Amino acid sequence: MSQLKNFREYYETTLRPELEIIDNEKRKVNRRVITIISITITSVVLELLLIPSGSMLKVTLPMITAFAGFVTTDILSKSSRKEFKNKIISKITGFLDEGLTYNPDGLIPLPEFLKSEIFQLSCDSYAGEDHFKGKIGKTDIEFCEINAKHKNTSSSGSSQKDEYVSIFSGLFIIADFNKNFRTRTIVLPDTAEKLFGKFGQTLQSISMGRGKLVRLEDPVFEKEFCVYGDDQVEARYILTPALMERIVAFKRKWNKRISLSFIDSKVYLAINMNKNLFETRIFRPVADYSFIEENLRFLILLTEIVEDLNLNTRIWTKE
Repeated sequence: MSQLKNFREYYETTLRPELEIIDNEKRKVNRRVITIISITITSVVLELLLIPSGSMLKVTLPMITAFAGFVTTDILSKSSRKEFKNKIISKITGFLDEGLTYNPDGLIPLPEFLKSEIFQLSCDSYAGEDHFKGKIGKTDIEFCEINAKHKNTSSSGSSQKDEYVSIFSGLFIIADFNKNFRTRTIVLPDTAEKLFGKFGQTLQSISMGRGKLVRLEDPVFEKEFCVYGDDQVEARYILTPALMERIVAFKRKWNKRISLSFIDSKVYLAINMNKNLFETRIFRPVADYSFIEENLRFLILLTEIVEDLNLNTRIWTKE
């Protein structure tokens, strides 16, 4: 609470003057956007009315006009969004924790994402933004938004069709773990048993290259997750009763689908989300304390991951 109280003063003295400048620019951009939208709609209607039926232009020209209008408005809107992230989200990050840096256009490299082994489909399209990296307490951590897709190809030759399906959309986090381990342990949502009951347990045992199914003695944890590992003993060494309890509490706190893996003495965490984070509102001002505080609260929620999973504890220190 004291952090939020201090933030109010920081908002008034440091952020608000810059936010008002951004809002002035946004108002100019919004007027241009409205003008372009009006011109685009008028042009499309006229093209549909005036181009003779049967002409290819009656279909293609309105589509080109609409697309050009969309691209132009998107380019105009991006300028104020980028300024907001560079100036405001960067400052909020520094206020929250000086050990963190923020890059609005950065992302976790694809090899690190694949190294988690949480997702088994090939990743054929990979994009991300809002990359945070640094140290919280004793723990090295980085996280960002990621949108990863798999390409399905049907037919062949001239009739070949490619369709991209999402394999992950949300927050992806990598943090230093406080134990040494040699093998991999992967924790996935237990959807099979929830859907199919006892038969789901049989489906769980088909790990598809993730190692063997690990049975644990926490019924609450096992109801939420299934665990695969190369070494049953090491999996239990990692997933102590205290950590399992913390993971369950973390899932309930976020109320999202989450997956974890423990590889090379790191914990990888994937939180499925469809929300695009740290974005401005097109026709609403950014100099609004409740809106800025909402961004701060979400960042606090993210940085609390270190505490939620007790990552700063160094009982089994690697140091």
